[in-house]
Amino acid sequence: MSDAEIVDLPKIVARRVGDGWALEIDGIEATYVRRLDGAIEQGCALLEAASAPAEHGAQLQIDLGDELNQRVKEATQATVDAHKAQIIAAAELRQTATALSERGITGRDIAQILGVSPQRVSQLLKK
Repeated sequence: MSDAEIVDLPKIVARRVGDGWALEIDGIEATYVRRLDGAIEQGCALLEAASAPAEHGAQLQIDLGDELNQRVKEATQATVDAHKAQIIAAAELRQTATALSERGITGRDIAQILGVSPQRVSQLLKK
């Protein structure tokens, strides 16, 4: 599915109401679900009943209000940033282990220098 097709998917907006979620779709009467894990399926069924079938699914947008939406966005971005930093750190660790090995330092000594196990050094040097 291309990016253009994803943009064209019907949008279901979920808003917290009581102990569940109100699902709103433009031009269709809202419905209610207890949990978000059934929101897409319920929204697609609602679209089908309104003669606007969602052949390729739908987008679920969860609206928690400005403050919580911002917090979710920031927390999600922090997770992405941490993952990127982990990838960069792993690459640097591999390069450093390789540089130490090329200078004739043993695997066990590299392990002590880098604060990792000798097995991890072996893995780093194989990649």
